[in-house]
Amino acid sequence: MKKPLGIVLYKGPSKFDGKPIMVIATGISNKTDNEKTGDMIQTWILRRDFPPIEAVKYGHDYSVCYLCKHRDAGSCYVNIAFGPHNVFKAYHNDKYVDFKPEHLELFKGKSIRLGSYGDPAAVDISVWENICSVAGSWTGYSHQWGLQSVSKELKKYCMASCDNEKECVRAKKLGWRTFRIRLDSNDSMLENEFICPASNEAGNKTNCKKCKACMGISAHTNKTPAIIIHGLEHKIKKFRWVMQRISWKEKYRKKFDYPLPKKRKKAKAPEVKKLEPMSV
Repeated sequence: MKKPLGIVLYKGPSKFDGKPIMVIATGISNKTDNEKTGDMIQTWILRRDFPPIEAVKYGHDYSVCYLCKHRDAGSCYVNIAFGPHNVFKAYHNDKYVDFKPEHLELFKGKSIRLGSYGDPAAVDISVWENICSVAGSWTGYSHQWGLQSVSKELKKYCMASCDNEKECVRAKKLGWRTFRIRLDSNDSMLENEFICPASNEAGNKTNCKKCKACMGISAHTNKTPAIIIHGLEHKIKKFRWVMQRISWKEKYRKKFDYPLPKKRKKAKAPEVKKLEPMSV
């Protein structure tokens, strides 16, 4: 079987707000060179009708990121001008193929990153059950772990993304394994936590593909990883600001209530394709 550039695993409504989104798997025909994660198949959860940069600017990323505080703070580690933008562009240039049952063979024994951008809770759990049933390993993270509307089955595939100790304790009570962000080295480790071995503070001992600790409750360990916040300095500052506001119990959420411009030369939304969910 010829390996495609990418596979559209899902296209249909978002479970968050019903808007048109898609899930695309890439890195199938070529290896990824991310040193931290290792060679993994990437999956991108994107709006179908708005380019990622525009979606973030006008709040349409709500459909794929929902209540993640990094969305509000502008502190998301993903540079949407690269991966998400390129995937969106390639999709609308018909570079990817729609999922077919025979494509499962391409995921067999491979490592998969669930949600290289976007929250895995945005789509039906069957999307992840399908590819993870044949995968060798995967990583997944969700900021929606506290919502009753989120499938309980997601715990099998995703870690609860936690940004402080209180969230971590609460998520564990709800049955999730956690991945916690520490603000600095003075932020103490919790009981049963270990420093992410793919992090700088651990000396980059291994990568995500080899570690296999972030597979939700499917992982072969009860211990949970934690990592010191890293990335671009201006994003780290924004995240610290939001966490400070939360500790002060002050509002921090953005209001995306500005109208779309009447004339958009560079950011014109492409024509929306059919919205029927794909069978998986």
